[in-house]
Amino acid sequence: MSAYVTRAHRSPPGLYRTARLLRRLSTVIVVLLLLYVGTAIYSAARVVESGSPSGSYSAEFAPNNTVEVLGSLAFSNPGLYPIQGFQVALQVLNSTGVFLGESRDGPADLPAGGSALFPIVIYVPVAANSPAGSLLVSDQPITVAAWGNATYAYLFPISVHFTENETWGAPFAELRLSAGSVSNSSGSTVVPVTVSFANHATISDDGTVAVTVQDANGIACGGATYPVAVSPGASYSQTETITLTEGCPLAGGSVDATYSTGGVTVVLPPEAIR
Repeated sequence: MSAYVTRAHRSPPGLYRTARLLRRLSTVIVVLLLLYVGTAIYSAARVVESGSPSGSYSAEFAPNNTVEVLGSLAFSNPGLYPIQGFQVALQVLNSTGVFLGESRDGPADLPAGGSALFPIVIYVPVAANSPAGSLLVSDQPITVAAWGNATYAYLFPISVHFTENETWGAPFAELRLSAGSVSNSSGSTVVPVTVSFANHATISDDGTVAVTVQDANGIACGGATYPVAVSPGASYSQTETITLTEGCPLAGGSVDATYSTGGVTVVLPPEAIR
């Protein structure tokens, strides 16, 4: 009579079980890393593609022959992960690509699905002989270029860049400082000078324009003050009779003008006397 012999069940050695567990854990970790990297890359692409911010701008005259550009840029993060250390730079260029001014802000953190508002403060020098002097008297397209650099999902560097064309309306568009014919009046030598322009800006020209008539050597021969109160879209034209200094020839001279408002002084482009 025969009998079945049952072999005793033996568990795998502890080292083998540990190795198998580590293999399974490493597989899970690799899968999670692949999911993380894949979703991070996809989200980062969404952030870059939709990175054009929304913004608003305003301008006003500021001291030292400058125009102060104020506003803000709102950047959003549509991705699945946060953005760390987001720094924003913005530059303004005129129609010929000449640099006019810039603003920088940050760093800031943007949570997933969140947004951040970056203030803009740019001082554009608009002296008559500066690269931006034409902004006083000429409408022109200007380019606003902004970019931001940050770290996405704690690991990946990203860069967002956009350019936007804006139309600049000059506050003294088509400025004319026209000197008429010299004549005698009540024993004095006088000349009529007409100041005319159109306000194409979004701000009012509300102040005074001080006009000086100069000879070819830059010596002042006489002057007058013109009160101005010109709202956006309106035009201005006024003639004043200026008494000249005796023996002050105007041939080869110029008519110079300075706009003043609220403690701010802006030198306007001069016009040669013909």
